[in-house]
Amino acid sequence: MDRVIKVGIVVAIVGIAAYFGYSLFGSWHKESLETAKRHERVEWEKRTNELMEKVTGLEEELTSIKGESIPERKLKEVFGSDSAVVKEEPLGFEEIDQQIKAFFSYLDQQDYVQAYELKGGTYQQFRLVLKKMSTNLPSISDETTSLYNLYRNMAHFFRVLGKNRVNLTRDVLQNEGEILESAMQTFYLWATDETGDKQKTGQPTLKTLYTYSGFFLTTLAGRSYLLRRDSKIRLLTAYYSVLILDKANDEQLNPGGIDIRPHIEYLLNDLQSQIGLIYQKQYLTELIQLADKYKLS
Repeated sequence: MDRVIKVGIVVAIVGIAAYFGYSLFGSWHKESLETAKRHERVEWEKRTNELMEKVTGLEEELTSIKGESIPERKLKEVFGSDSAVVKEEPLGFEEIDQQIKAFFSYLDQQDYVQAYELKGGTYQQFRLVLKKMSTNLPSISDETTSLYNLYRNMAHFFRVLGKNRVNLTRDVLQNEGEILESAMQTFYLWATDETGDKQKTGQPTLKTLYTYSGFFLTTLAGRSYLLRRDSKIRLLTAYYSVLILDKANDEQLNPGGIDIRPHIEYLLNDLQSQIGLIYQKQYLTELIQLADKYKLS
């Protein structure tokens, strides 16, 4: 009997000791885990702060590259101090027309342009080019029906304008990169203004603008031409082509049945990541409005 009692006491003591030991171990383990978590939290906070500092630095660096400032001095030299691209204010057609003429007057003073010895200067050549392009439209609906049509489209600009004018256009694109974005905006406003007398100003018709927009957006020849251009020029050409296509849709002038929606989506994706655009927010705002207009998800 005594032996049984002794065994019971020993078991009880061992049980109590085990309980307290487990409790102490549990407390120690819990405290160790909490300490480890605190250290881990401190380490993660440290690493997070370091990463945030790096991200902030990269964002500032990207902003300095991406959000290029408007080259006002250059724009005033090219378009005049009252330019819409300088003042960022809407102007009437006569003022925009004067900016177009000022742009060509500026080009006439450049050595690389003078080397072409153009008769009548670049403005007269511009008027001739518009006339030739309006009376010799590219194909946008039957380009792939025959190799002949495809070759004609591929050689469209050389065939209609000639090698000399094509080379001059290429030189302007290469030498005037600083102002091309603003120049394209001005030319778009000029070409799509409905208040001017097209017989006097030489503005292209909406049909002509639609055809060339369709050429750049949908044909093998047009897309091949844009792929050989700088990414900024390629995207802006596509952007203004989409705006023109939207105007044509409003006028129910879309004989080619071009679907504008995939081009809006494409531009929204690509313009967001494009570096070096002065008016990037303006483009994205316009495209978002178009996406809503055409009920894109």
